[in-house]
Amino acid sequence: MKLLKKLFTVSSLVAAFALGFAGAAAAEDAKLPDGKLAIHYSRADGQYDGWGLHVWESFQNKEEVDNPDAKKHGTDRTLPGVGWLTAMRPGGKDDFGVYWLIPANEFDNGRVNYIIHRGDAKDQGGKDMFWLIKNGKEIWVNAGDSNVYMSKDDAMKARK
Repeated sequence: MKLLKKLFTVSSLVAAFALGFAGAAAAEDAKLPDGKLAIHYSRADGQYDGWGLHVWESFQNKEEVDNPDAKKHGTDRTLPGVGWLTAMRPGGKDDFGVYWLIPANEFDNGRVNYIIHRGDAKDQGGKDMFWLIKNGKEIWVNAGDSNVYMSKDDAMKARK
């Protein structure tokens, strides 16, 4: 009986120790990697199959990037390997939903243009969306909501 009690105590300590490391690793994983941007996406139904990200850089001058109606000075450029039929798949899943990690160096003018879609069905009201990197390196998006949230808390508060 004493041996069983000792084994139980030792195994409990080992499990607690392992959980401590797992918790620390999970917290570390939540940090945005250097040189990356992130789009976090949440669906109330939890169904993410087939949803992807179309993301591109527009060739607006840096001075004009705040103006969505500014004249473009060239052709839009999608990220390498990303096209309408080859949408970027989510890079991971967390307690908010899924997320995509995007290389920041692909957006010289500081404007990230994107559409979250499944086939031809676009989320966020079917509009082309964007955000400015100077306002934050991460955004949070709720399905069916055309707003771009700069914090997870704001996005969660806005859920219907």
